[in-house]
Amino acid sequence: MRGPLVVLGAGLAGLSAAYHARKAGTACLLFEKESRPGGLVRSERVGGFCFDYTGHLLHLSRPETRALVLDELGLRRDFVPVRRDAWVYSHGRTTRAPFQSRLHGLPPDVVRECLEGALRAHRALPGPRAEGPKGSFEAFNLEHFGEGIYRRFMEPYNAKLWGVHPSAMTTEFMGRFVPRPGLSEIFEGALFDLPRPTGYNADFLYPRHTGIEVLARAFADRVETRTRTEAVRVDPSRRRVHFADGGTVGYGRLVSTMPLPRLVAMVRGAPASVRRAAARLRASSVLNVNLGVSNRDICSKQWIYVPDPGLPFYRVGFYHNFSRALAPRGGSSLYAEISYGPGRPIDKAAAPGRVVRGLRSMGLLRPGDRIAAQWVADIRDAYVVYDADRGPSVGLIQAWLKSQGILSVGRWGRWEYSAMEDAIWQGVEAAARA
Repeated sequence: MRGPLVVLGAGLAGLSAAYHARKAGTACLLFEKESRPGGLVRSERVGGFCFDYTGHLLHLSRPETRALVLDELGLRRDFVPVRRDAWVYSHGRTTRAPFQSRLHGLPPDVVRECLEGALRAHRALPGPRAEGPKGSFEAFNLEHFGEGIYRRFMEPYNAKLWGVHPSAMTTEFMGRFVPRPGLSEIFEGALFDLPRPTGYNADFLYPRHTGIEVLARAFADRVETRTRTEAVRVDPSRRRVHFADGGTVGYGRLVSTMPLPRLVAMVRGAPASVRRAAARLRASSVLNVNLGVSNRDICSKQWIYVPDPGLPFYRVGFYHNFSRALAPRGGSSLYAEISYGPGRPIDKAAAPGRVVRGLRSMGLLRPGDRIAAQWVADIRDAYVVYDADRGPSVGLIQAWLKSQGILSVGRWGRWEYSAMEDAIWQGVEAAARA
């Protein structure tokens, strides 16, 4: 096919696709609507504090991506290994995460309820625990963890994060993201304070001297990105992309990393069945409130999950505990994430004040603390909702896009819950396929 490879969106997936296409000698044009590349893998400096677009921690499980990031992109000296220190604030206590295997320190009645439920669930299982969970996310939790753990944490936290009750969610998103301890581990974590972290993110990498944008910049410095150029229409029959400024470009193959519903709305000639499928896709948005406290280190932990529906945020994190360079000496750089979406409106102007009050009620902020910096990031469609419509709808849309010579990749291009390494690898695969 004549024409260059055109990539829409310069987040990690788009940057990786463009980088690997260029490396293979393929003519490639990369377009980004924002003023600089990186997508959500960007960092903002405000008054001496550094804020990411919420916590972005790098996990490299593939030898190929580890070699790419640390050696080929030259980031081995920039990134340092960090041991996870994650907690849960519930029932007026702050205890270790994950909740389901770290019950130690909770009120005795809560621990008893959780252990009794886990024991009943274990006895009710017909045999070894299934490796491939089926049914709803609620059913999985009740079957594997029991009613106590589900009611005390899994139900309120996940409803708060996703904006959908666990009974309406499938288990497709779980993968490595939801730890599944056995009964003995649940009991051990209730009887003893176990400091060792578990799960895929027990250890991660984070930049030594700056925010996570150093990862995006390493790709962006090696490719040319046309910023402030927003695609508004795709004509697959003529293989052309039209932009908001009136310009157009022809392509031989198209890679898109933009949200799948937005792409479908832009593609000329999309069948009604494809448009209906796109309309069924749902996501939860996040308002990320970042604060810089100048007078003290307010917390030694990295992040805290907050299932309590009475507090506005579902998680609060502390950038300065990923790297001390993200806050001035003696200060704190933190973020609080508030989920919102259809049926869950949010007053964005009032959100910072609600966050401050919530942090004070948790004992993290004191009346005399000096908030020297504030920055709010509005992240649309931050978490894709895995309901019964998602799988069939995404499959139908992707099959039609493929028939039109369009590859849709990345977290939003594939409409999935995934990590930075996944986005990088999907860029590698997209470049190879193109």
